[in-house]
Amino acid sequence: MTSDNTVAMPGPTRVGVIGLGYTGLPLALGLANAGLDVTGYDIDETKLAALRAGHSYLADVRDEDLAVTSGALAVTSDSQVLAEVDTVIVCVPTPTSTDGIPDLQAFHSVFGMLAERLKPGSLIIVQSTVPPGTTAQAATGLGQRLGLTPGEDFFVANAPERINPANAEGWNLENTPKLVGGINEESGLRAQRLLASVCKVVVPVASLEVAETAKVFENTFRLVNIALTYELEALCNGIGISVHDVIDAAETKPYGFLAHRPGPGIGGECIPVDPHFLRSVAAELNVAMPLVDQACQAAEQRPMQVVDRLAELLSDADKSVSASKVLVVGATYKPGVADTRNSPSLEVMSELSRRGAKVSYVDPFVEELQVAGERLERSTWDRSTVSAHDCVVLMTANRQVVERPLWYAAPLVLDTWNLAAAGDGIFHL
Repeated sequence: MTSDNTVAMPGPTRVGVIGLGYTGLPLALGLANAGLDVTGYDIDETKLAALRAGHSYLADVRDEDLAVTSGALAVTSDSQVLAEVDTVIVCVPTPTSTDGIPDLQAFHSVFGMLAERLKPGSLIIVQSTVPPGTTAQAATGLGQRLGLTPGEDFFVANAPERINPANAEGWNLENTPKLVGGINEESGLRAQRLLASVCKVVVPVASLEVAETAKVFENTFRLVNIALTYELEALCNGIGISVHDVIDAAETKPYGFLAHRPGPGIGGECIPVDPHFLRSVAAELNVAMPLVDQACQAAEQRPMQVVDRLAELLSDADKSVSASKVLVVGATYKPGVADTRNSPSLEVMSELSRRGAKVSYVDPFVEELQVAGERLERSTWDRSTVSAHDCVVLMTANRQVVERPLWYAAPLVLDTWNLAAAGDGIFHL
């Protein structure tokens, strides 16, 4: 469904985008390019300095994209901007703790600032991913503090982000359908009208909770299917066939099947995080979700399976992890991005270091890392570096590595993505 741009209601004259990360900055640029007066707010002065200098810190935003706005996008760390805008779009990070508990500190901080600065009649759009029910609770609390009624005195909608960093299939802010749910009908219509200026397709949904739940379900779906491939891989290894051959064969079915691939684990701020938002609400409601629970557990255990597999291969070669120099190829959670959040590579490196290995890494997007309390500078991807290590572990298939494979120079290679043919010292999970 496409939103109706002819709805008669006030259009926002000033928009404040709160949080200029991988979801907030593209949206702020899109709104500015659509002719709106946009101010981006962030507490990270390094980001703000880069934007003022015309430099992007995101793989999906070029310096030229910043230049196109021609000053239409202002950026600031002064929260007073919230008192001057008509629409606030919340794009702050909502991670989870190490034990899977949603960390909504930044989200609630925004609503705390709004309690002191929100103008009556304003529109609040939550783009941050949150547990179902969070937006309504925050709106109710804000209304109580202000003595205003959500949906009447100010308007509230949830329009979750759908950003895939370094996407190679052409999906972007403009052509990815945008879900919008409002706390009431008018809130939804106001948000639809605004977002239709940057998104070709805006999809109205029945409520805030539908929008919130759809977002976290999308990535829970992916988690469960990835975890399923881990089980399939173990079965195929027992049979003596390739799990990738099986998935390739299944993928020829033109309906009812969506291919997922086993790898060394999952990372980023979506697939490893969003299922915990569902689980947190399920726990409050005393609703069992054993399938999701098991998928989360499988994902959490996967990096250790990589380390165990490498230890097995080294043992077969009469070597030990503790006496080996290991080159980990890739530190980010996916190719083409500089994002190491929840990266399985970091877990693998930490565990290898804990077991006594001398760990080095190669990654074109990460200059240095802290691993097990030790600062590591990246190594160079060349024949001499590869041959100087006892083994190489391919964790992230960056183009710079794939286009220049140097596996032949390594005594032993563990390829977690099945990119190189097994044999001659090359092994798969």
